[in-house]
Amino acid sequence: MLTGGGGFVGLNIAEALLRAGQDVFVLDDRPPPAHAIATLEALPGKLYLVTADVSNRGAVDAAFRQSRPDRVIHAAAITCGRERELRDTGRVIDVNIKGTANVLRAACESGVERFIHVSSGSVYGEALLGAGPLTESASAPVPDTLYAITKFAAERLCMRMRETNGLNVVCVRLGSVFGPWEFDTGVRDTLSLPLRILRIAMREGEVLFARNEPRRDWIYSRDVAAGIASILQAPTVPDALYNLASGFQWANVSAEWCACLRAEFPRFWYRPVAGRETPNVEFLGNLDRALMSNERLREDTGFQPTFDQRNAFADYLAWISEHAANFYPG
Repeated sequence: MLTGGGGFVGLNIAEALLRAGQDVFVLDDRPPPAHAIATLEALPGKLYLVTADVSNRGAVDAAFRQSRPDRVIHAAAITCGRERELRDTGRVIDVNIKGTANVLRAACESGVERFIHVSSGSVYGEALLGAGPLTESASAPVPDTLYAITKFAAERLCMRMRETNGLNVVCVRLGSVFGPWEFDTGVRDTLSLPLRILRIAMREGEVLFARNEPRRDWIYSRDVAAGIASILQAPTVPDALYNLASGFQWANVSAEWCACLRAEFPRFWYRPVAGRETPNVEFLGNLDRALMSNERLREDTGFQPTFDQRNAFADYLAWISEHAANFYPG
């Protein structure tokens, strides 16, 4: 079972598993976009769609009775920005914490063999502004937003369930993700920098980007899916917590991605800001972010990201050429 499977990261995970011939129950409170469903249904594995809200205990229990999963990937979450944090605090807590508790309890009662909780590097909070690299054992989380706080609380619920119920649960902290299947789901308030640029390119607008772009270790969504699959399929997983990021700094992301997009959208334009101009594409402010170490995951599963900046952009552009007309209509 894959909760939150109709969202950005979830669709990438579902695609990877289905392509490998596995059957996947996608649980979400709304169906995935029609084009995504059609694409996934054409893959070797069998796709099952289950509509349920993870914050609803009865709905979660019914979904588990229907699907009888032996493995669970829990990716359902509200990725809230400051405005939603102030406006809809209860709903964020219900989904991110209560929803996790509901799925964990149902997994225990169903005898699930492995449970993967998709968490976020945002739980490191203030530590993200340090020198890095951030490691699972030495870098203490200091979550400083409602989203980060709820994701860290969900991690602690997972660890408690592992201790008290013997559930084989693993938490995976993602870096900054971009790539295929990203869209505005209505519960992700911060879209990636590459997607923001893509949307302007599709409108044939102009991107004004910062001359000195902040440091960030982006990770391509296909690598995220492959990393989670490596944990799901490993015979044994020694630890209960892993970082999943590229582990290296990406340089001049805005300028290089803009240059790639010109091949697909020749009337789109871009340039660095001049004088006192303000960039019209930014991602979470203008502060450098510490790199997240991937060493523990590599040592325990053998997984290593395969997409560097150059081939990630090439693959994403090819995906856009094939899917944009159907996935981003208008």
